[in-house]
Amino acid sequence: MIAAMCMAAGLSALQSQEEKPKAKAPRQATSNQLLMRDKLAQMNRILEGITLGDFDQVEKSARTLGMISKATSWHIVEQTPRYKRLSKNFQEQAADLERHAQEKNEDAAALDLVRMNITCTDCHQHMRTEAARGK
Repeated sequence: MIAAMCMAAGLSALQSQEEKPKAKAPRQATSNQLLMRDKLAQMNRILEGITLGDFDQVEKSARTLGMISKATSWHIVEQTPRYKRLSKNFQEQAADLERHAQEKNEDAAALDLVRMNITCTDCHQHMRTEAARGK
C-alpha cells in the first residue's frame, strides 16, 4: 500500500513536470552587450578603488574603460553626432581619471567617476531614443 502511494506520488510529480512549459533558452548576449557589461564591471572596480584608496586599481580600470569605449564604437553602425560627442567625452573622462589616479588625487578621481556615470546615462538614453525612432 505504501509502495503504491509512493509510486502514485512520484508519477504525479513526473506528470506535473512534463505539463509545465519549458522556459525559453536565454538569448546569447551580443558582443556589444558583453562590452557594456565589462564597462559596468570596470566602473564598479573604480568605485571600489576610490573607496579603498587603491589608485592602481582605479588607474588600470580607467585605462581599460578607455579601450572598451573605443572598441564599442566599432559596433555602432549609425553613429549620430550626439553619440560621437558622448563617446569622445567618455574617452576623455577616462583619460582624466587615469591621470588623477596616477596623481593619487582622490577628489578629482571621484568627480571623474561622477562625470563618467552621467555620460554613460546620457548615452544610453540617447541610444534608446534612437532605437525607438527606428534608426
